[in-house]
Amino acid sequence: MTPRDRPADLATIRAGIAAGATILDTARAYAQKDNPLYGEELAAEAANGTDVIVGTKGGHSRITADTWDADISASRIRDDVESSLRVFGREQLDLYYLHRVDLADQPVEEGVAALEALRDEGKLARIGLSNVTVAQLERATAITHVDAVQNRHTAMGREADDVVAWCEANQVAFFAYSPLRSSIPAPRLAAIAAERGVSPQRLQLAALLHSSPVVSVISGATRPQTALDSVAAEREPWTAEFQTAYEADLA
Repeated sequence: MTPRDRPADLATIRAGIAAGATILDTARAYAQKDNPLYGEELAAEAANGTDVIVGTKGGHSRITADTWDADISASRIRDDVESSLRVFGREQLDLYYLHRVDLADQPVEEGVAALEALRDEGKLARIGLSNVTVAQLERATAITHVDAVQNRHTAMGREADDVVAWCEANQVAFFAYSPLRSSIPAPRLAAIAAERGVSPQRLQLAALLHSSPVVSVISGATRPQTALDSVAAEREPWTAEFQTAYEADLA
């Protein structure tokens, strides 16, 4: 893997915060094997002194350059939370997810019970689940309140519409990751983007944001310019023409 450029990564995050981003998202699984806490270290440094909420995750780490584990056992989750607390230098984390619930051998109840215990101890303010089904959410919420869900949900694929609907019904925040990673074309949105002089990616993010009151997006920006473009999607005017074009592209 190519080594990360720390100053450039910090500049990207700070550009997003300066433009109005209110939540940062990270996880140890996103980092390289030799520095699994890199993303959390960046988030801790960039968010320091701000009101930005930081969401991070446990139970999923890189083993090699292209393989990962998935373990949401109580002992693993506690260890991961404790290491994250040390990185952030806090007594409490803003938002903590079980990461790959779909790949773990343990039942979702075990991981959720571990998060609930940690929240009861004051170490977590909010808890979330990532890569989950509606059935798993029902099982999880039989144990405790879930504050956030994070699943893959693209602007043009709408893969998690059933989970979004569940989140709407239960007033749970939904965060869409990889919101632009879809092979489905969006020619009508692209035409409107050209007319407005903005990127088609910005309009796809805007469409996803307007698809539900509980949906937020995780853009995965790697440059300050793309971070600024992603934040600008929230302020993109939503019109009847926009809605019609988006629905036609989805059809």
